[in-house]
Amino acid sequence: MEFLGKNNSWIDYVLVLVIYGCLFVVIRQSSSVIELNFRRRFWFLYFGWAVSVFIANYLLYLGGFMSFLPWLNNAFHTFIWIGFCLGFVYAGSHSKPFWEQFILFAFFSFIVKWTEREILGTWEHDHFFFIDGNMAYIVGWSLLDGLYPVISKTGITIASRFMPGLKIG
Repeated sequence: MEFLGKNNSWIDYVLVLVIYGCLFVVIRQSSSVIELNFRRRFWFLYFGWAVSVFIANYLLYLGGFMSFLPWLNNAFHTFIWIGFCLGFVYAGSHSKPFWEQFILFAFFSFIVKWTEREILGTWEHDHFFFIDGNMAYIVGWSLLDGLYPVISKTGITIASRFMPGLKIG
């Protein structure tokens, strides 16, 4: 278990960051800033998602449900992609119909997983739970990522009972 992953270099990670950056430019087309009344929720979701998914990815690997994500890949994927970029997507789409949000999150997730697989050699597991095939693995986790909006909304609703000002309206 290497920090960068087998046969990966710092250049590979710079390329992944470039892809994240390009996707972020696309993401910003629908909402160029996080509205002031959403910023507290954004940071709540950022830390909630980034920390929990970083840990969950490793635990799912130990349980045999995920391939190992090298530590830097896991950090980039959870803190930059899931925490920041998908948090930004949610900030701009939280009032849209669920089906639109689902497609946005699942599709962006698929692009990132495929990119990380091609550049870093990760996301190479041969099954998604009990469905065989690497494509099933990538598509399955991408579809689960489509649930980000529902899980986020639920988390905000529950946490707002204990954190004044988290949920508005």
